[in-house]
Amino acid sequence: MERTPLFEVHRKLKARLVDFEGWEMPLSYAGVVAEHRAVRESMGLFDICHMGRLSVTGADAEPFLQHVTVNNVSLLKEGSAHYSLVCNRSGGVRDDIFIYRKGQADFFICVNASNREKIFQWFLENRKNFKVEIRDLSKETGMLALQGPRAPALFDKIAGKTLTLKHWEFKETEIAGIPVMVARTGYTGERGYEFYFPWASAEGLWNLLFEAGKQDGLLPVGLGARDTLRLEMGYPLYGHELSEEISPLEAGLENFVHFEKAEFIGKEPLLRQKEKGVQRILIGFELKEKSVPRQHCRVFFGGKAIGEVTSGNLTPSVQKGIGMALVESGKIGPGADIEIEIREKKIPAVTTKKSFYGKKK
Repeated sequence: MERTPLFEVHRKLKARLVDFEGWEMPLSYAGVVAEHRAVRESMGLFDICHMGRLSVTGADAEPFLQHVTVNNVSLLKEGSAHYSLVCNRSGGVRDDIFIYRKGQADFFICVNASNREKIFQWFLENRKNFKVEIRDLSKETGMLALQGPRAPALFDKIAGKTLTLKHWEFKETEIAGIPVMVARTGYTGERGYEFYFPWASAEGLWNLLFEAGKQDGLLPVGLGARDTLRLEMGYPLYGHELSEEISPLEAGLENFVHFEKAEFIGKEPLLRQKEKGVQRILIGFELKEKSVPRQHCRVFFGGKAIGEVTSGNLTPSVQKGIGMALVESGKIGPGADIEIEIREKKIPAVTTKKSFYGKKK
């Protein structure tokens, strides 16, 4: 099993460690609920060094990424990032990724831990005549996330300056002598940052953030709260809302597919789906009774099974059983009464938007 450079730090913090995609990672420290609330109310610090990090450089870096991803890379300005997907030739999703444009022909890409080797090899296989260099930087580059309403003030404090970043922007700077790429991105729905830096600097940067933020309520956050936070926002998770058998259109991510591009892998089958309509759609739902929905629970409408839950939980901020489900299209709309089968009992639920959590005004 692989370990991040912060493994001993997690042990000292008495984290509950679990196997996650072949990595020994913290599930929680103080408890999922406490960590979740810290991110919503103050801030949380995440070790995400297990994620994959690739670079694509060279004269044909942009056209290559136009070919292997669905979003429009040509719209990215230097110092900006976007969310995208890598599709297979049938239109299914190989991974969902973030692409950062560092220069005219210099791109940095963050991929899911479980798909790092798969996407790296897929890029190599599809390099063909493109003049590009593709490198796996995963063991050279570390990654932390600082998320929550107090994150900007803490960042300004440790950096000794205010670094104004809009959502999806990033800058390269130094923090206490550590070269860091700071991105205004995240997976929680809160304002925050993701940091990329040399692998060997992980513990130094973690300790700096952790010690500076403790008095303002910062907690280390594990995978458990990371999942409840993203679920409340309706963010997809690979292996749940996305897979090789689920297309971006079925997952409700058509806005990230730019059909006006000349060509990209998966374009033709996705165009057919767009023209004919998808057979399945991703919906959100809330339970009407207290219970906990989980992946693969069956969804019923009018007494007939129409799909299954992709993600579900009882989350701290919403305080209801919520989830997302992939169901037959054309069957139900917003506000429909459905049932979720949990432990052989059908629990009444109602369909909702996939974004379950909103800040109080």
